[in-house]
Amino acid sequence: MKKLVWVFIGIIILSAFFYFFRSNKAQNDLEKLKTAVIKRGDLRLTVAATGIITPYVEVEVKSKAGGEIVSFPFEEGDNLNKGEAAVKLDPETERSRVNQANANLLIAEAGLEKAKITLRDEKLRLRRQNSLFEDKVISRQALDDAIIAAEKAGSDVKIAEAELIRARETLKEAKDRLKDTEIKAPLSGTILKKYVEEGQVIASTTSSVSEGTPLFTMADLNRMYIVAMVDETDIGRVKPDQAATITVDAYLGKTFIGNVLRIAPKGRVESTITIFDVTIEVEDKDTTLLKPMMTANAEILIDLRKGVLLVPSEAVRIKGDDKGVYKFIEEKPTWSPVRVGKSDGIFTEIEGDVKEGEEVIISGMENKMLTSDRSRNLRRGLRFFGRKR
Repeated sequence: MKKLVWVFIGIIILSAFFYFFRSNKAQNDLEKLKTAVIKRGDLRLTVAATGIITPYVEVEVKSKAGGEIVSFPFEEGDNLNKGEAAVKLDPETERSRVNQANANLLIAEAGLEKAKITLRDEKLRLRRQNSLFEDKVISRQALDDAIIAAEKAGSDVKIAEAELIRARETLKEAKDRLKDTEIKAPLSGTILKKYVEEGQVIASTTSSVSEGTPLFTMADLNRMYIVAMVDETDIGRVKPDQAATITVDAYLGKTFIGNVLRIAPKGRVESTITIFDVTIEVEDKDTTLLKPMMTANAEILIDLRKGVLLVPSEAVRIKGDDKGVYKFIEEKPTWSPVRVGKSDGIFTEIEGDVKEGEEVIISGMENKMLTSDRSRNLRRGLRFFGRKR
């Protein structure tokens, strides 16, 4: 009987030790709870996108003229004013072509005059032949020959008129090429790329400007924009005139201001993901810091919630069908249901029985709940052993 009593006493001592050990652990778990303070502030909801810095206006300057480049004093990065002479060619070749075109024009004008004289002569002959035919002096065949000759003379006039038009256009093109021996900047901007150097001989073209010889590329770097790639899951929230913030790796900590200009009506597939090109214009006084082809990160502001209660997103929990937070009141977690608003993934907007400045638990709650369950079970065990038999 005494052995049984001592065994029972030993069980009570061990249970008490185990209870206090768990209580201390519960206190430590309580100290490990991480909390945050409910704050009132603005919630910015954004769509992230990556793109390339591109000049708003970029042109490739070409020349239809041919000859040796006698002057090109500018280098890549130099600035030009609109109308400023950038490249000069030796004009002798093009001046010779102008003289030839002038000569061809004179020949065409003379040919037209000759064709008109012939037409008048054939018309007079036709009238005479027609009178002779009515007097039955000549045969029908002779009259028909006169008619055909007059019609042919009329066609020759039309051909001569066409030749004159072609000669005039050839002369105009030759004069344009001669004028093009001095190439001027089409806009105020910066030279991005040179394709030719002084002393180089370029060939003349006789067709459209698109087939001219490229000389240099220039752009207006005072107005830049970004062609940003937006995922199809986000494109529905992006609208023209939305504000955007832009960052580039070259200027860490520097933020540029932008504005959504337009959205591509058709998407494209990149690595099995459908994306849409969104053009964002940079509207910042420091636009000149940006260089074409820089990689840029943009955040498009799609919504701004001002003066709302905010908590870290991990503080919002689900309990049954309700959402809420655990407020930390008198060192005890207290469940408080809330209405959850919008979230940017880091902070979440909430409404309900919560106030600015209150503490909410953001982590460690699971350990606390587990420790509470173990302590509760231990107390039940002690009460069981303490019952009279």
